[in-house]
Amino acid sequence: MITDLTKTRSLPESVAGVVQELELRQPPVVTRALLEKIAATTGTQLPAKDLADRLVRLGWLLPLRKRDAWEFAPAARAGRYASGDPWIEVRALLEHEPDAPLAVAFDSAVWELGHSTHQPTQPVLAHRRGWRPPEVLDVRLATFEWQLPTRVVRGLPVWQEGTVVVAAAERPAAQGNWANADNWLPETFREVTPDDVLAEAVGRKVSTLARLGYLAEWSGRYDIADEIEALLPGRLPVTFLGRRDWRDRWNNRWHVYDALLPQP
Repeated sequence: MITDLTKTRSLPESVAGVVQELELRQPPVVTRALLEKIAATTGTQLPAKDLADRLVRLGWLLPLRKRDAWEFAPAARAGRYASGDPWIEVRALLEHEPDAPLAVAFDSAVWELGHSTHQPTQPVLAHRRGWRPPEVLDVRLATFEWQLPTRVVRGLPVWQEGTVVVAAAERPAAQGNWANADNWLPETFREVTPDDVLAEAVGRKVSTLARLGYLAEWSGRYDIADEIEALLPGRLPVTFLGRRDWRDRWNNRWHVYDALLPQP
């Protein structure tokens, strides 16, 4: 028999090779296809379904909402405890659908990119129009059409900074943590190039561009603000950043009423 570090889980020799291989690989998510591959490699005779059932009963695999996917609980975890990874169901989905049109987005992208000290209480995921997210995802969902390629962070597709700032301008209600924007917004703008912002911004509504120029100027990226201003028409409509009934702060350059950004 093989036991974990606190001797709370046992493992028969008949399936010990599978767990040893999982310990070597340390996959955050185990799929039926991976179990079949490991069983073939280690010479385990059990069918993948029976193997998964046995490892679940013994506490080495933890059930997920996604069918034919489990979380691996390695020996170092000292028991059948979940990792607490807020993206575990998303990881399981991507194991089955690696081309799913989704990405870590908005305030979750800011957090994953290291530009915020406030982790969102609920993960935020964006997906493209026409794709129906499965109900197993325990996240806040938003629809958005991004142009820049995503970046892989901790094995997940994450928006680049250029997409984050444009999306915040286009869908400010979907972007969280505005109260701490003086922390994350300048940090995010510092990492973008004008070319990336323009690639993501060109073709979007005047209201989006006006808010984007205002956010860039507020964040000290006057070069990007000037580039955005060149895309705007001569006469600007009134645009709102936040609630329309709060008109305390007016910016004449961008014709923006701001009800979201923290005041100095």
